Amino acid sequence: MTVEILFDASEIEQLSRAIADLPGSIKAKAMASAMRRMRDMARTRIVKRSAERTDLPTRKVAALTKAFFNAGGNTIDVIEKSGWISLYDLGATQNARGVWVRARGSYRSAFIAKMKSGHRGVMKRVGKERLPMRELFGPNPAHDVTNNPDEFLKVLSELVEQHLAPRVLHEIDRLLPR
Repeated sequence: MTVEILFDASEIEQLSRAIADLPGSIKAKAMASAMRRMRDMARTRIVKRSAERTDLPTRKVAALTKAFFNAGGNTIDVIEKSGWISLYDLGATQNARGVWVRARGSYRSAFIAKMKSGHRGVMKRVGKERLPMRELFGPNPAHDVTNNPDEFLKVLSELVEQHLAPRVLHEIDRLLPR
């Protein structure tokens, strides 16, 4: 997976000459600050896209997504870790025909059960007897990112193309004495 970023060469030449004359400490502080801002913007965009694609509330996806910035290597890691989200956690309600979950629909012959451990979940019988039964789950946002990397790489490449250079310039301007 490769992300291609295009810049106008004349802008880069002017920018590189101007930045080359700056002290190293200002360049390092400006880049670190810009990368922290890019980290937050990347996390926000990934959470939003992931929530749209999985039909989950943004707050649920945001709780599963972490973003890290490695100042030494000028790298950003956005990590989305999640298991399959329980239908019960999505607001399942029991009715006469089964279970209904907002934005997911109806699950016939399913029921809400509470285990001895205190865990609640939407269950469905697997066999003809009362047991075994299995828990039903909703989407997994991290699974969506893994299965559709191009979708999320496109979001990140747009972010870098549109915001990284202006952000670095903004941070340099902020750090320079007036």
